[in-house]
Amino acid sequence: MNSTERKEYILDSLDTNRSVRINELSKNLKVTRETIRKDLYTLEKEGIIKKVHGGAVLDNQTGETDYEKRKIERWHAKEKIAKAAIHYIEEGDSIYLDYGTTTLALAKEISQLKNITVVTNTIPIINTLLKNDAIDIIIPGGMLRNNESSLFGQFALNNMCEIYVNLGFFGCSGIESRAGITSHHMGEVQVSKQMIQQSQTNIVLADQSKFGNMAFNRTASFDEIDIVITDCLSDEARENDALAEHGIELISAE
Repeated sequence: MNSTERKEYILDSLDTNRSVRINELSKNLKVTRETIRKDLYTLEKEGIIKKVHGGAVLDNQTGETDYEKRKIERWHAKEKIAKAAIHYIEEGDSIYLDYGTTTLALAKEISQLKNITVVTNTIPIINTLLKNDAIDIIIPGGMLRNNESSLFGQFALNNMCEIYVNLGFFGCSGIESRAGITSHHMGEVQVSKQMIQQSQTNIVLADQSKFGNMAFNRTASFDEIDIVITDCLSDEARENDALAEHGIELISAE
């Protein structure tokens, strides 16, 4: 088990138990206590946890921890989705990368491409793509949301009015049979809605944990989405039938 997998296990344990012990983690993960201490040190440095004597607890004092935590959670599922999504992109394409950590995983795949134009308002995605001179990056700008390192607001919407792309890749907080595609932050959702109208093909990237969930703000109805890419298919998900009824292609990255 590598470092990322261990951190994911630690965070899952914290979600369930609210605290973890170094000795128990060392035994369960079959690594030394020193290895666990290093993992906890890294997570604390990122602002996700707080170390205590003999273990750690979640640090929920700052909202900034959420994004950093999500970057680690279900990372392998996000990588699988990103590797499936990259096949839709061709040289010369213009694409929009929406907010979220699954689109960040896709950005890491895109960073190896050439002759691509990327529109995004997410700073971690911008930083991922900056090193590739063969990728043109368009940043609409806007008001900074510190804890998510994202830009939104009327300034962003005004600039996006004149931008049209071949492909839009969108993250989400939930896919639900009645609500459609939903996310939490109203300001970010307004930007996503704008780009859904200005993308020729709209692709939602969502691991199975998003299916059946509903967040506060609707990003899109199913009628506005062309493709959904997920890490695996569940036979029990009502959303599968809803997507099929609206003619949405559901792709499994398995």
